[in-house]
Amino acid sequence: MIYGLYLSAQGAENQSIRQDVIANNLANAGTTAFKRGLALFRAHHPFDRSEGTEANPPHDLSQSTGGTTPSQVATDFTNGPLIPTGGSLDLAIQGSGFFKVADPKGNEFLTRNGKFTLTKNGELVTTSQGFHVLDNAGQPVVVPPGSSDIVVGENGGIQALTTEGVPVPIGQLDLSMPRELKQLEKIGNSLYRAHGGVDSVDASTSVKQGFTEGSGTNSVNEMLAMVEASRFYETNVNMIKYQDDALGRLLQSMSPR
Repeated sequence: MIYGLYLSAQGAENQSIRQDVIANNLANAGTTAFKRGLALFRAHHPFDRSEGTEANPPHDLSQSTGGTTPSQVATDFTNGPLIPTGGSLDLAIQGSGFFKVADPKGNEFLTRNGKFTLTKNGELVTTSQGFHVLDNAGQPVVVPPGSSDIVVGENGGIQALTTEGVPVPIGQLDLSMPRELKQLEKIGNSLYRAHGGVDSVDASTSVKQGFTEGSGTNSVNEMLAMVEASRFYETNVNMIKYQDDALGRLLQSMSPR
């Protein structure tokens, strides 16, 4: 009976964590380049089996599970939809890869959020944090004064347009890809910290100017997942109540000694 209470409590806790992850996905359904989280759980062997003290319980109790516990919140890096904006400073990556940006202290991050803007000094920065967008030499991208606009090629090459409309090459975006996605640490605001080496993207990756990448969250699917998690949570809580009630009746039925 106590074993059943333990498993039901685990189930309720797991579904509560899952609800938190889904709620965060829903809250970011409109966030540029957001990548949805996935709550993952780990199944365990029963305690006596994992400790090497397994006996021979009756019936099929030897097949009982040791329950599940939270493992990690993984990130789904599937590309989001391309959303046309028409803005020359709005960029989206089609395929794998990330833009490389740096904060004022020089700390580098990766992002797929290509909503950029220009400072009064012509520096290309992220709209939300004001972080510098880096070129493939590790330097901030700077648009020369007096330029009328910029043109970004699919390979990440940047050209500034003079007032006469003449394109002048000014750099190449640093499009990077970590060697393993699991090395990325999600730190919020569509920013990631790479704990490991990064390489340049391959030829299958392209940059689309005048577009941004939409959120990777599908609101309908997340709502269905939320309903499912809520029902599983309620079921586990009800099982706790039923088992506690049954245990109470059992104890009351025992003859006092």
